[in-house]
Amino acid sequence: MRRWVDDDGIATPVEMMYLLVFCLMAVLFIGYVGRLHAAGVEVTNAAQSAARAASLAPNAAAAQEAAITAAQAALLHRRCQGGAQVVVIAYHAADGTWQGGSVTVTVSCTVPVQSLAGVWAPGVRTVTMSDTQPVDRYRR
Repeated sequence: MRRWVDDDGIATPVEMMYLLVFCLMAVLFIGYVGRLHAAGVEVTNAAQSAARAASLAPNAAAAQEAAITAAQAALLHRRCQGGAQVVVIAYHAADGTWQGGSVTVTVSCTVPVQSLAGVWAPGVRTVTMSDTQPVDRYRR
């Protein structure tokens, strides 16, 4: 059996330092992923609310305004850099009327990585979600 005679006791603290750095990086990464997921959920909820508001509008022009108003009411300006971008696409029914068609709303949000990571980090992430809602054929 051979014994470690030259061990001066420095290996264990160095190994613990590496383990501590790894654990800190893992916690920051988990926080980043969790905050990115939360941003995605907020943008998804805003897209769903905006599409529902647009589908309840009496015509396509009012649907555009209703979708933008609903997306702004979702308070994405707190998270998004420069506010949320909203795109509304109205599809008319086969007979060319608004009732019976559908509306698709796409909401995009540019989020600074620094707000996601919790520490200074360069760059931005863009979270984009869409939702489509039918326009009730019998609603007036």
